[in-house]
This record gives sequence, structure tokens and C-alpha cells, in this order.
Amino acid sequence: MPKQPPGSKIKPTHTQDTKRSYLKGGWLLLARAQKKLTRPGDIIDALMHLFSDPTLVLRAATTRQYKQQVRAVIGYKLNKGELAHDRAVSGLAELTTLLKDRRGPCPKRTSGAKLKAPTKAEYLQICSDFNRRWRPAGGLDETDTVLSLMVALGPYLGLRPQEWLNTTILGNKMIVANAKSTNGRSAGKTRTILLDNFPEGITHLVEQLIVGLRRLFYGLEENWRRLLGLLGERLARVCARLGIRRWSLYTTRHVAMANWKRAGFGAAEIAALAGHISIKTARNHYAGGRHGWTAKFACARPDPDLTALISLRNNTTLIRPAVAVRAETNKLEVIDATAPVERPLSANLNQHRPDDPTPAGETLTPCGNDNSDEGLAFGMR
Repeated sequence: MPKQPPGSKIKPTHTQDTKRSYLKGGWLLLARAQKKLTRPGDIIDALMHLFSDPTLVLRAATTRQYKQQVRAVIGYKLNKGELAHDRAVSGLAELTTLLKDRRGPCPKRTSGAKLKAPTKAEYLQICSDFNRRWRPAGGLDETDTVLSLMVALGPYLGLRPQEWLNTTILGNKMIVANAKSTNGRSAGKTRTILLDNFPEGITHLVEQLIVGLRRLFYGLEENWRRLLGLLGERLARVCARLGIRRWSLYTTRHVAMANWKRAGFGAAEIAALAGHISIKTARNHYAGGRHGWTAKFACARPDPDLTALISLRNNTTLIRPAVAVRAETNKLEVIDATAPVERPLSANLNQHRPDDPTPAGETLTPCGNDNSDEGLAFGMR
């Protein structure tokens, strides 16, 4: 038998945070069930009544999540002595069967927040809207400044929105903490994105985004859901004002995947950039290459070692040679989350090499160049 590659025997694990999340979800389910229960009964009776509704149709992923939440709250009651062992075991078995019966195809969601294949014209419109509202004296508040950078950088780097909170710049690299690293869904807790093909100023822009996002996060008492909702609502208002389809923060991740596919990146390279262990995830759940824009957006490069590991894990062959990593010259830069967000450094993203001069006469704006539908730029007027 061939030797198993490192990381191929990752065992599913539940972290303490995951367990707490399941228990919290279990309490919410129980509260909902008890409101529907019109007769006396324990938690098993309440949950049974909730999931006995024949009109309730749940996606497979939802049933799996509900099962874990039900298990967590029943386990809590059992440990507290508030539920008999036999009742807990039999009740969990019946609830598992009920959840399985509720599984089925749900109607397709029509929400614009699920947009996966936006156009470059829409992107430029959003960028131009931020540019028009920018003033040297401060036309954009901190929330809009952070949002403009997330939209602008997203199609190039493809991070999940929450991953910006836990990203660090190390020389010419971005070290990203994978938001989905449990249960063997990624090749590790972090992934590396190489910035060699970006201009030097990109690191400063990423830093400004991280600093601003962390300040907003801490200002909202570390409530990520609230912050995500705030940014999402701001972006929705921009789209409504422009009369275009509604973008979500995750839309830019779909665009990045499509850009990488259109640029000819291998499946293992895309998985390494996206934080996946399986090469099928990007293919099955994200926008296809036909929705990609131009190769100029495909500046990011994956860590060659991580790409090779994923390729070996999926029994595939690397299509392109590994990208050479230039010598490390910079030390780890510590980002101060309490520092004010400064004007982002002007940096042209026209796929020029770091040592190439910016074309003469080009005007740099926060998210894009109003006079061009091809070369995008970053920086504030």
C-alpha cells in the first residue's frame, strides 16, 4: 500500500468552542420547542413535538447540526441529573430518527446575499461608489473604510470574512488562520498566501484592513455576528443605491475562486489558497471559471509545500510547477489593533511586478480606477 501523506489521518474533533456553540444552539432549539409544546412534558417531549411537524423540511447539513445541538443539551441535562439515563438514550434515538425523516430538498433561496457570480462591472460600480464618497477630510467612516477594503481585496485573496481577523503579514506572506480547520476540513490550522506577484503596497493595505476590522470587532464587544451583519447591511445599501444585485461579503470569495480557475490554477493550488483539504470543494460549491474576470485578479500564489501535500492527499498531479519563494527579508510585523486606520497606501494592482513603475498619469482610488474597467488600484485620493 502507498504511504499515507501527512495529515491524511486527521480525526474528527470537537473543540471546546464548538461544544459551547452546539450547547448554545441546543438551548435555542429547546426554547423554540417548549413554546410550541401545549402540554406538560420534559425536554424530550418538547423536541419530539418540534421535529414531528411533517411540513418541516431541513437540509442535510442542518439536520447534522441539529443532531449535535440536541445531543449537547440532552447531555447537559443528563449530567445535571435532570434527565434519566434510559430516557436520554431512547429519546436521542427517537429524535435522530425524526431528524432523518425531516431531511429533504429545500426550495432554492432567492436572496441576493447568495450571489456567487457577480460581474466585474458590478464590482467597479461598488468601488466607484466608495471612491465618490471619499473625501480627504473623511467622507467614509471607519466601517465604510473597512468595507471598501474588504470588497476591493476580496476578489484577489478570497478570504472568508472572519479570516481577516486572524491574518498576519510575515514578509512577503500572509499567514491566514483557517476558519474551518476542525473535522479534517483543511490541511492545518493556517495557510500561507504568497504576495510576490503583488506590488509592495499590498501588505500595507492588508494591515489597514486587519487593524480596522479588529477595532470594529472589539468595539462591538467581540460580537462577530453583529459586526458581520453591520458590514453586510452597509454593502446591501450600496448595491440598492446602485440598482445592482445584492452582494454579500462572501461573494468576493466566490469571485476569487472563479478568477483562479479562469487563470488556469490547478485544483490543489486553489484548495491551498482557499483553505480546503479536498480539491472537490471549490469545484462543487463555488463559482466556475466561466464567471472569472481577468488574469490580472489572479495575483495570489499558494504555498508550494501545502499545494504538494493537498495534491498527494487527493492523489492528483500538480499541473503547474511550484512557485518559487523569494528570500525572506522582513521580520514579523505586529499589528496594533488599537491604532487608528490611516489613509491606505496607494498601490497599483495592474499585475505589475513590485519593481515595475506605476504607469504615468494613473489616478489611484480606494477600490478601483474610475476611468478603467481593467486595471484596478488601491489607495485614497
